[in-house]
Amino acid sequence: MISLTTKNPQHILIGDSQTYLLKKHSSFVIQKSKLCQSGIGVQQLISKVRRFPIQSNIKSVTICIGVNDSYIDKGINQLMLRVKKTFPNAFIYVIKGSWGWGNVRRLNIDKFNNYYKKFEDLGACIIQTPIGHGDPHKNKKVYKTIMSELEWKITQERQE
Repeated sequence: MISLTTKNPQHILIGDSQTYLLKKHSSFVIQKSKLCQSGIGVQQLISKVRRFPIQSNIKSVTICIGVNDSYIDKGINQLMLRVKKTFPNAFIYVIKGSWGWGNVRRLNIDKFNNYYKKFEDLGACIIQTPIGHGDPHKNKKVYKTIMSELEWKITQERQE
């Protein structure tokens, strides 16, 4: 069983601005700051991961992405391929984003779900609790729920 008492550099979080708030709710998963950026979309994340050195010691990569691309597929397949190449021994998790604000004020929920289904079809495990409705740039209670769900999946479903 994996201990959840300290930050673990083998389990990383990458992606958009929500990673900065999500990281506060885990004592286990660390934010890989070189692979996180406010306002980032899939293409920019691909570029960052491409420049990152291959790390075979990483056991899980959790991606939080989508809102800045308005949940339009701008390279999900390429992102998944790049993450798998850079972190060849990692299992990939994906956190579903937010809606009801900014460029996703009137988001069609089917579009949202289909966006994340593409990640799942490519082998990622989707964290079922989304960040949800409203501006995600404040410390929402749901962040703790999401990170608890992620930690549970890592420890229970992906035994080391």
